[in-house]
Amino acid sequence: MSWFKNLKEKRKYSKWIEDGRPDPPPPLAKREMLLDYKQRQGLQVLVETGTFKGDTVEAMRGEFRNVYSIELAEKFYGEAKQRFAGVANVELHQGDSGKVMPQIVAKLDAPTLFWLDGHYSGGDTAQGDLNCPVWGELEAIFSPEMKQPFVVLIDDARCFRHVGAVDYPAVSDIEKWVAERRPDLGIEVAMDCIRIAPK
Repeated sequence: MSWFKNLKEKRKYSKWIEDGRPDPPPPLAKREMLLDYKQRQGLQVLVETGTFKGDTVEAMRGEFRNVYSIELAEKFYGEAKQRFAGVANVELHQGDSGKVMPQIVAKLDAPTLFWLDGHYSGGDTAQGDLNCPVWGELEAIFSPEMKQPFVVLIDDARCFRHVGAVDYPAVSDIEKWVAERRPDLGIEVAMDCIRIAPK
């Protein structure tokens, strides 16, 4: 990340703090959240959906043993492949995250942080079969194939509260679904993020 972009991000972060931490938080605040969960839960692997420009991968590749990222848009996937060519601990995948996630889950061998940010948000972002593939992502993560401890963070919680948002389940539906499968996990919403972690 260039020094100029880094400076802009720090200014956005400072402004966000001054404004009382409104939703949505800036990228720097989200990355601090990822690192906080990594440290508190002893997580070694990051799985991200929605590579986009690759800035999260860049910020996290030195923090996690392995980073996996899934991007639907061929344009962004191609740019990320160039950006991270030769980076041994970064593995990029192209496709619908709800369909690609099982392939990644099957190879995970350490406590994992899932950062789910692959939902369609207009503009240049790609749209798959669903605007929000979170059910497919969660089905893979909660499957018997996932044998490692994990934490799930779902970005843009505000979209899951909006009545009529196509393909976005309500937070209450996700909470019920998680409770039925893993009662040892708690769920909360903070900083525009749905957080699923050990109680």
